[in-house]
Amino acid sequence: MKSLDSKVNIIPVIAKADAISKTELQKFKTKLMSELVSNGVQIYQFPTDDETVAKINASMNGHLPFAVVGNTEPLAMKSLDSKVNIIPVIAKADAISKTELQKFKIKLMSELVSNGVQIYQFPTDDETVAKINASMNGHLPFAVVGSMDEVKVGNKLVKARQYPWGAVQVENENHSDFVKLREMLICTNMEDRREQTHTRPCELYGRCKQEEMGFPGVGPENPPPSLQETYEAKRHDFYGERQKKEEK
Repeated sequence: MKSLDSKVNIIPVIAKADAISKTELQKFKTKLMSELVSNGVQIYQFPTDDETVAKINASMNGHLPFAVVGNTEPLAMKSLDSKVNIIPVIAKADAISKTELQKFKIKLMSELVSNGVQIYQFPTDDETVAKINASMNGHLPFAVVGSMDEVKVGNKLVKARQYPWGAVQVENENHSDFVKLREMLICTNMEDRREQTHTRPCELYGRCKQEEMGFPGVGPENPPPSLQETYEAKRHDFYGERQKKEEK
């Protein structure tokens, strides 16, 4: 977060707060704010210089971090799936056992399907990548572990999370899907994702904007009329409306 606080407004939020008791939640809030302060992270403070909102904002600053409950992720993703390529990822995958992780993967994919969320599928129509992409589609959602800390494993330093019982290595495929995710995004399917971004979100955005500008019913098989045709139609409507007003 420290690397981000100069670029964005950070408002700390604790998700799925109903997973712990109120007492534990309050302790966790205090601990989280203490860690943010000790690490020099600048969080957004609701302004109190305007008298009309000073009281409520001061109160809300005292409630940080906000603790929220409810499963809103599928709804949020549904509103985004026509605008971006969605690739589901489970973060901090080392927090649960492999058995629990597999169950969670199945549950997550089931929720995405039941909520009608369109996720990005690695393409299988190109023979050169069909086999690996089909395999990776079966691995979704990717379960990853991240860390900036370097831990000595054997004779070399690796990015890992150190625990009393051992280290979880970021780039060890037995520990994390990070390598699979990186390969799929950067090496194998970057061009396809660019094309998908152009053909779906960008064209959809352009089509909506064209319809707002007076190009009704625009689609792949129904190209927009020329600007001259649109101008003449608008001009005709304008003068027609003006004549009706004058006649009244």
